[in-house]
Amino acid sequence: MATCLNNHHLNNDHIRRIRENAAEWALTNGLVFKPDQRPEAVNQAVCAPFTLFPSVVPRHMLQQAKDCMKDFNTLMYRVAQDHHFLEQSLRSVIPVDPFVRRLWDIYTTVRTEGAAQTISVDLFRNDFMMNMTDSGTKTSAGIPPSSALQLKQIEFNTISVGLVGLAGATTLLHRYTLDLAGKEYTREEMPDNEPVLGMARGLVTAWELYGNLEAIILFLVSEKEANVIDQRWLEFKVHQLNRKINVVRATFDDVHTKGSLGEDKKFFLDQSEVAVVYMRTGYGEISYTSEKDWSARLLMERSRSIKCPTVRSQLSGSKKVQQELARPGAVERFIQDPAAVHRIRQTFAGLYSLDKGCEGDEAVKMAIESPDKFVLKPQREGGGNNLFGEEMKSMLERRGTTQEREAFILMERLFPLPEKNYMIRGLTPLVLSDTVSELGVFGVHIGEGEKEIANNVCGHLLRTKAQETNEGGFILGTAAIDSPFVVDT
Repeated sequence: MATCLNNHHLNNDHIRRIRENAAEWALTNGLVFKPDQRPEAVNQAVCAPFTLFPSVVPRHMLQQAKDCMKDFNTLMYRVAQDHHFLEQSLRSVIPVDPFVRRLWDIYTTVRTEGAAQTISVDLFRNDFMMNMTDSGTKTSAGIPPSSALQLKQIEFNTISVGLVGLAGATTLLHRYTLDLAGKEYTREEMPDNEPVLGMARGLVTAWELYGNLEAIILFLVSEKEANVIDQRWLEFKVHQLNRKINVVRATFDDVHTKGSLGEDKKFFLDQSEVAVVYMRTGYGEISYTSEKDWSARLLMERSRSIKCPTVRSQLSGSKKVQQELARPGAVERFIQDPAAVHRIRQTFAGLYSLDKGCEGDEAVKMAIESPDKFVLKPQREGGGNNLFGEEMKSMLERRGTTQEREAFILMERLFPLPEKNYMIRGLTPLVLSDTVSELGVFGVHIGEGEKEIANNVCGHLLRTKAQETNEGGFILGTAAIDSPFVVDT
């Protein structure tokens, strides 16, 4: 299996010393999260789960992921502006998925009224796997040649994009652990990575476009947030870029009790006018604990504040839209440049509709007959929602003939490049594990109607999990944050 320490042997005592130093480096440099949300634990933090060393990523894979990101930024912005496409894509999901239906109700309410704000800012993350098509010949680095690897999109995240701060810190940590291991590397092998800077610039630009120097940026957060430090990385970077900007953290309940719409639908929290609403919650039904939370979301969506994201942008990130974009001619509806279309389509995995009818029936049949070749995905972000193997088969055998299946899509199962690494998670024993990784690329898009104000690629992220684990959620504790060790194949 691949490893950045190929032919570079370390004894167990050396590895343990590196782990101890790495853990204290993480605590010193903010590579942490706060799993205990009790008020008395306010000052307690622990190391975020991380890999002890970077994982190997072929250079052409990382470059391909970054090369197509601007194309995806433009594509997803235009999808969110196209009412007919959203309506046609989600028409089968809305009746059977209560969460999507609530978002759609807010979207249609605001659309009927007329949007008070025409500018939107999006902080995106595009997630990929390095899919192996042939496990045969390996290079000296322990990875297949480029012809045996494909970059395939897993999902496109449009709301509450996380790990922008921790990703950059992990790159610095891994340069340190490689130094401790005596492993030589170049900046091309361990490239600079500071996605938090690009994302913060996006929020600052949106604040400037709003046009009120006294207005605030609102970070909408959950009451109990383990990943608060990653959010603070972004908040503090905004302050570093412009010390005049006041960032205020608030919950849905705060918005419900203290928020109001004033003249021209200006949004006020207490007495402060809100220029930008940046959402780090609201991505799933668990975020909405009462009708008051939904009322707060509607109030913000109706306001003149610049939303990150708008509800229509959140809807565009649903799995059903991802599946519909894979149909012939769908990408071409939004992107006219043939080269950009090719870059986008090259990353699509097999995606299949489960809508009622012959097409959906055939997809259900395929999945039941070959459950190890597919994944069943609902319209959710955040990890821990997908169904695999026999669990997927059982669900489709029980409900595959009902309308309930339309809340899901079927996706080709991918088999990512296996590697060796140490995953450092709390009191977990120090073991060299078989792992696989997911590559993310961060992007910022700011648009107004047909005008593209900003379109930037901001950096990258690697998340790594044990090879035998199906779900890889960082906050769920099944994955560790990682960084790429870039090699030529």
